[in-house]
Amino acid sequence: MDRSQWAEHLLRDEGFQAMMEELRSVELSRFAMSAASEANVREDAYHQLRALEKIEAYLEGLSAQKLIDEKRLKIL
Repeated sequence: MDRSQWAEHLLRDEGFQAMMEELRSVELSRFAMSAASEANVREDAYHQLRALEKIEAYLEGLSAQKLIDEKRLKIL
């Protein structure tokens, strides 16, 4: 299994999807439940959410790489 297939498999995995959703939910709750004076908590939650987005974007990029390579070969 190459990296592209691995990433595609992981993105489709129900356990992985549930874990990512739970992590997002935790950070959104931290954001929503923070006191007005806890800007640092909201900022940290924001950064954690962005990190989760970057992980998913990286995996989606790996997953799409096989298709990109196939299209590149057709052009040549």
